[in-house]
Amino acid sequence: MESEPPLAFVIPGASWSIRVSAGAVALMNGHRQRRWHQRETVGQLFSSDLTAATICITEATVLTRVKSSRASVTFDPEEADEQRAVKLQEGLYCVGLWHTHPEANPRPSRTDEQLASDHAVVARCVLNGLCFIIVGTAEPPDGWYFGVHDGRSFHATKHL
Repeated sequence: MESEPPLAFVIPGASWSIRVSAGAVALMNGHRQRRWHQRETVGQLFSSDLTAATICITEATVLTRVKSSRASVTFDPEEADEQRAVKLQEGLYCVGLWHTHPEANPRPSRTDEQLASDHAVVARCVLNGLCFIIVGTAEPPDGWYFGVHDGRSFHATKHL
């Protein structure tokens, strides 16, 4: 896997920013759907500190695909919960979800919006918003959608 630079994002008007480590970028970028027959991949995003002015996503993971096609993916919520419990023992908190899309510059689908909303509502007691990354076929940052969902709507981010 080639070395990837870290990425940083900010919500215009917010007092905090988000940084995605080089390792997390490399893992997600390694799953880009570069061929027409590749299926979507999904995973979670983890950070060790939820209180800093810059939230650093230090680790991205991959979840087992329950159902997957070129334009759709589902995962087992129980596996996601188990993964979160293991990472919590390591001092990492789940701050979001990521998955791939088969287009160069992806946008969230209605299904994506509902998934992000559901997870953001559940996480409200510890998170102001759920990070949601969609990895498109083009190189990051242009080929990625990065949003933060507060349980009501997505807030667009800007690459720094």
